[in-house]
Amino acid sequence: MLQNQSLLSNLYFFDNNFQLHDNFSYKSLLGKFYLHSYYLFINDVLDNTLPKDKEVLDIPRVTAYNDDNITTDISAQLSLFVINNNRIKIPSKVEYVIRKYVSRKLLKEIHKDIDVAIELCLLFCTQLNSTYFDIKNGSQPNGWKSLRAEYLRDFLSLSPMTYKNVIMALEEPLKRGAILECDHVSIKGEKNHFYRLTPPYLGKGIVSYDLKTKEARSLLNKHYYRVLGEAKKNPICENLIRFYQDITLPTMDQINKEAERLIASGYVTKKNKKLIKLNKHARSYYKNHKELSFVEDAIEIFEYLTDNGLLIPTVGGEASGGRVVDSFDLMPSWIRNLVLVNGKTLVESDYSCLHPNITITLYDGSTSYLTHGDLGLELNIDVKTVKKEHLSFFNKEVWQMKQSPLYPYYQQNEPRMLQNVISEKYNSQHKHKITSRRLFAKEVEVMTTVIQQLNKEGIFVGYVYDALFFHPDYAKRVKEVMDTVIQQYGIKTIAKLSNEEKQNPIMDSLKETKVVLNGIKRKHVPKVEKTSLLEIDVEAINFSDRVKLMLQEKINNGEQLDFVDATIVFGKNDTIKDKVLMIRDRLNPKATYVIQSHVLGSA
Repeated sequence: MLQNQSLLSNLYFFDNNFQLHDNFSYKSLLGKFYLHSYYLFINDVLDNTLPKDKEVLDIPRVTAYNDDNITTDISAQLSLFVINNNRIKIPSKVEYVIRKYVSRKLLKEIHKDIDVAIELCLLFCTQLNSTYFDIKNGSQPNGWKSLRAEYLRDFLSLSPMTYKNVIMALEEPLKRGAILECDHVSIKGEKNHFYRLTPPYLGKGIVSYDLKTKEARSLLNKHYYRVLGEAKKNPICENLIRFYQDITLPTMDQINKEAERLIASGYVTKKNKKLIKLNKHARSYYKNHKELSFVEDAIEIFEYLTDNGLLIPTVGGEASGGRVVDSFDLMPSWIRNLVLVNGKTLVESDYSCLHPNITITLYDGSTSYLTHGDLGLELNIDVKTVKKEHLSFFNKEVWQMKQSPLYPYYQQNEPRMLQNVISEKYNSQHKHKITSRRLFAKEVEVMTTVIQQLNKEGIFVGYVYDALFFHPDYAKRVKEVMDTVIQQYGIKTIAKLSNEEKQNPIMDSLKETKVVLNGIKRKHVPKVEKTSLLEIDVEAINFSDRVKLMLQEKINNGEQLDFVDATIVFGKNDTIKDKVLMIRDRLNPKATYVIQSHVLGSA
């Protein structure tokens, strides 16, 4: 692991008016920190820096301009805490072509100094870095990206016309075609211009470039102040900046060893893609490459996010509900899990089935403690399919929702809620996207409250949308706060810790047993001798997280649950002992018992 004296151990905060606290000067900030810290700020610019009271014209990019992309798009990032504050990332090949072939007349329209004009063109091109990753992961194969004019004007602010002159120079027809393409279609309040690199430069890689002119450096540094000032005003961002002091990033050797281990175990990502190495092959070598996640891509993203520091945490726009984006949101989760917090392996806590349960609360539903497993059980589909569908179900147009395998469940079990969702989609100015806007906004409101409470207690945490990660010593308290806060908002779900099952060997054995309920492979479990205890076939055990959450709420409310000793039978001479409670579950009437270790998290 990189020994970083903690990554940002000497980072001090800006005031809202950009004054610095003790031990700093502006000169020291833009050169190097006192107290031996070399981390500063860089930008891989994007379009999320407007104050919240300004009209935001940028529409997050998706299929047909519509879906929120902040959870999947590497372009959601903004600035980096950097080692070299004059270094930017640019698409490969563009610098050479601009210097050699773009008309000097057009460059002088940008600035009388040709070198300044070239670097302003390169600053604009940083806006399109994200399309390289979009193309590789298939989320935006054509490479288009929406950029807001007001943001570009502020970013390249030597004069009001600077950004337009830059675009004109990059659109100049050259021997191999222009560098930049624009769709030249904008609708105020609905759609910005979309830009992309042309084929000779599209998806060809990203390289580092050190700015040399004082004008370009000044624009970049001005951007640092603006972005950090915005971050300082947001509780989640400020928490993250404090949290970064405690983390240690993995080395390439550790990442590669973990990749080998995961590949050997058949690891599948949260997007249900199998992890594999390209091994210098072209993607087309693998017939099912869209169903695969390549180690080389993950490492390239990790290096992009960290090789010159960390992203300054940035607040998204209204379409994302104000979700915060930083290096760890965008980092592949299997690499993020290697991060150490004060030298210890991190623990993560996230809410169970959060957005469906928020929807039930906001749209007058009736179900409590819904889980992905419940829907999978009732609809007889794989839980992974349920999770994948839930990522986009409430953000779809109505006709798309009706084609989803989840629709029958909500139609039968939550007809009032579903009708309220559909009605709002038809009547809102934001049309079908209004649902996801509200869900994201409520999620951010909940997580902000949780983080503020933890910060009051001196606990600082990493953030990945509806999940937090932290030092293992804080696990119990973080879960308690998350559970308390979510109940205060009337949302019926609870937080789950990533280390709960590891601390519960009997539940680990049960969940790895081949039962129809979970469809998990069978594994040998401890054997015990037959006794006169109640004997229950394993297929009568209810493993539903929904039932677990409901029973935990009863316990938290002071109700007494009478668990009795029993023997769980997996097969001939294949049993374990536990305590059970008889239940009636309308979604799974055959599973009439729940075991104590499942509910309480310990044997």
